[in-house]
Amino acid sequence: MSQLKLSIIFSVFNELSLDLLKKNLEQLSTLSNIELIFVDGGSSDGTLELLDQYDVLVIRTTQKSRAERLNIGILESKCDLVLLHHPRSILDLSGIQHLIENKNSLSWGGFYHQFIEEHPLLKFTSWYSNEVRGKLRSIIYLDHCIFFKKSLSLNPCIDNVVIFEDTILSQKLNKICPATILPFASKTSAIRFNKNGIYRQLLLNIVMKICFALKVSDETMNKVYERGLGLNTKY
Repeated sequence: MSQLKLSIIFSVFNELSLDLLKKNLEQLSTLSNIELIFVDGGSSDGTLELLDQYDVLVIRTTQKSRAERLNIGILESKCDLVLLHHPRSILDLSGIQHLIENKNSLSWGGFYHQFIEEHPLLKFTSWYSNEVRGKLRSIIYLDHCIFFKKSLSLNPCIDNVVIFEDTILSQKLNKICPATILPFASKTSAIRFNKNGIYRQLLLNIVMKICFALKVSDETMNKVYERGLGLNTKY
């Protein structure tokens, strides 16, 4: 077996509706120098049955938050370099290889965000995520697929909140060094925009950022953000 060089960690919860989980499993299973860890928060849609068909580590937990599930995966991982893979994103495999080959010179960052669906406002959202929030402010959301080295000694790695855990993680990592945005795509489903409507979701995103700045309770924000969707938690 090839020496493990990268731990890829998924937090999953009822992921079958988009068929992206299966695509990730099929393409990532072709790599020989990674370990795949899936931490499931109580799926009931066949997600676990699909995972059982592949040679991956599956951890079942009752923890409801994505942050808690990712921390469980990080603790179980064998590699110093970890990649937090959004379950509704598809990564360019050449980007993963680039990450592995350059792991000694990279501390933390993410991939170049792109929505799978086409719409001018979605393209603008991705541009802002990459060029402004990512490159200028070093705030990387999970759908960029965040990578970092555990040797950076974050404790805990991810704060136990139910929303904006990726923002808080970025703020902590940015105190060590700026983020690197790799020039390889993380193609992400716009499922929230599709279900809520593009304009309503954009407005909701702005409201959430204002609430975060005002230090509104993460539980309160998440109940609003997940209402009617339940993509990350059971609201």
